[in-house]
Amino acid sequence: MNSSALPAQPTSVTYRFVVPRATTAPKIVREFVATLLAAFGHEDIVDHLKLCVPEVVTNAYQHTRTAQITVDVSLGSDSVTVRVADGRPGWLPRVPRSAPPWHDESGRGLYLVSRFADGLGVGAADDDGAPRLGFTIGYKGAA
Repeated sequence: MNSSALPAQPTSVTYRFVVPRATTAPKIVREFVATLLAAFGHEDIVDHLKLCVPEVVTNAYQHTRTAQITVDVSLGSDSVTVRVADGRPGWLPRVPRSAPPWHDESGRGLYLVSRFADGLGVGAADDDGAPRLGFTIGYKGAA
C-alpha cells in the first residue's frame, strides 16, 4: 500500500457530493457512496467503503471549521477513489505509519483506512489549495 501521496484520480466517472459540516455528514456520505457502488455493481467492496468513508469525512468534520465538506467519488475501471476536501488551506492531515497506542482516545480512523484501502494520501489538489484526503480501493477480481 502506498501511503505517501494522494491517490491519482483515475480516468473515470466522478460524482461530487457536498454536505454541510454536521454530525450527520459521515453517515450520509457513507450511505451515498454505498448506494453509488451498488448501483454500478461493485457490492464486493461496499463493506470496506462503509468503514473508510465515514473516517475520512469525520476527519474533516473534527479538524476543521469549514461550512461544507466536498466528497468526490471516482469510479474507474479497476478501482474507486474517494477524495474529501475540507476547505482549510494550509492544513493537511497526517497519515499514520502505525497504530496509535491503545490508551489514546483518537487517531485510529486514518490508521484503519490505511489498512483497508489500497492507497491513502493527502495533498492540496484543488485550484484554491483546499486540502484533500483520499483513498483508493480496488474492485475484487479487477484485472
